[in-house]
Amino acid sequence: MKKIFKTILSLVLVASLSLTSIAIVKSDKMKDLKKQKESVQAKKENYKKKKSEAKKYLNTVDKQLTNVSTQIYENEKKLNKTEKDITKTKKKLTKAKESVKEQNQDMQKRIQFMYENGDSEMLDMLLNSKSITDFLNKAEYITELSSYDRKMFNKLKSTQDKIAKAKKTLSDEKDNLIALQEKQKSEKASLKKLEASKKKELSGYDDLISNTEASEKKIAAEIAAQQAAIQQAEQAEKQYNQEAAKTPKYKGSKGTPGGGWTWPCPSSHTITSEFGYRKDPFGKSSGGFHSGIDIGASAGAPVVAASAGTVAWSNFSSTAGNWIGISHGNGVVSVYMHMSSLIAPAGKHVNKGETIGLVGTTGSSTGNHLHFGVQLNGSYVNPHSYVG
Repeated sequence: MKKIFKTILSLVLVASLSLTSIAIVKSDKMKDLKKQKESVQAKKENYKKKKSEAKKYLNTVDKQLTNVSTQIYENEKKLNKTEKDITKTKKKLTKAKESVKEQNQDMQKRIQFMYENGDSEMLDMLLNSKSITDFLNKAEYITELSSYDRKMFNKLKSTQDKIAKAKKTLSDEKDNLIALQEKQKSEKASLKKLEASKKKELSGYDDLISNTEASEKKIAAEIAAQQAAIQQAEQAEKQYNQEAAKTPKYKGSKGTPGGGWTWPCPSSHTITSEFGYRKDPFGKSSGGFHSGIDIGASAGAPVVAASAGTVAWSNFSSTAGNWIGISHGNGVVSVYMHMSSLIAPAGKHVNKGETIGLVGTTGSSTGNHLHFGVQLNGSYVNPHSYVG
């Protein structure tokens, strides 16, 4: 009997020690998992910080692109005006040269006449005077005629020289504007490359954050499984040895439709994303609600006011990029996002079809397009009710 009791007691002690060892091993593994989770969380926070810094830098690049795009737009207007001025000046110069030529020809004819007829002709004209007054008048006339020829020729020549000088000044200005235009385009190309690089970097951080979040979930599942296993071990241990040390439990952590509106992007009618909930190729919902329509267009293409109104805002947003809102009255506001340049300032009244900005890809955007939306009493409605 004593032998049987000793055997049972030995088995109970062995089982108790075995279960206690399992609990201790599992508890150590739990600590490792907690450390792994903390490490993953630290990585995720670091990636988020780097993403935030990259996004701030991207916003700076977007603003620089905005300035360069606007400068190119303004420079092209100056260049067009200069070319028109050059054309006008060329016409004036041609006309001035003709006047000088005609005046010179007239002087040559008079000189030739006097040379061919000699002084006798002039003398006869003076001697045939009817009176001394007539004589003096004729003599004065001859003198004034020669003086007039000289003055007129000098005046016309001076005018010609001034116009030629103005033409050269305009030509120099045109050359400077063309050189500036090339420099601006080169700067814009460099900034766009930098922008593309930063957007790729942002996408990389999104992937890293997504991976760390997946790792967090996996580790959390393992911790939960380990916690359940420890609880089972503790319950079994209580049955075999009430006085055994208990393993601490992990607690865890806690407008009016229609109205004659015009299309906001005249150069393109290609819609790349419609208004409403985004859907996958099979027609199922695949994302959030899209508050407007995306119109694919080339960078720098004009964006126009869909209807007359007053610009409510014209500024930069990290999400919408360069964007503008136009109030049309009766609670209707049209919205234009992701532009490369803002042409119309806040407070300005714009007419339907007036250029307010240029197509771009600023803010949260993956390519050149215009996001166009319409708000009615503060809520986005289908833009097709207004622009077709």
